[in-house]
Amino acid sequence: MTEIRYYKIGEDRFKISEDEVARRELRVAKVSDDVIQIQEEVHGIIALVGATSSVNIKKEELKELVKLVREEFGWDI
Repeated sequence: MTEIRYYKIGEDRFKISEDEVARRELRVAKVSDDVIQIQEEVHGIIALVGATSSVNIKKEELKELVKLVREEFGWDI
């Protein structure tokens, strides 16, 4: 099985209450020649599990994502 390598394209922290700060990290991996996976990890928030999933991407992170898939994954976008 091929090892999937993750590339970090974003990271930040934000205040969610008086005493708690959450940490967010955005990563991308090449799953196959025509599929990438974007993961957003948020630590510090108690969350409920739901049936939907979303990833928040900032403008600078999107620019980094496009650059990464061109240079590292060989995609012509």
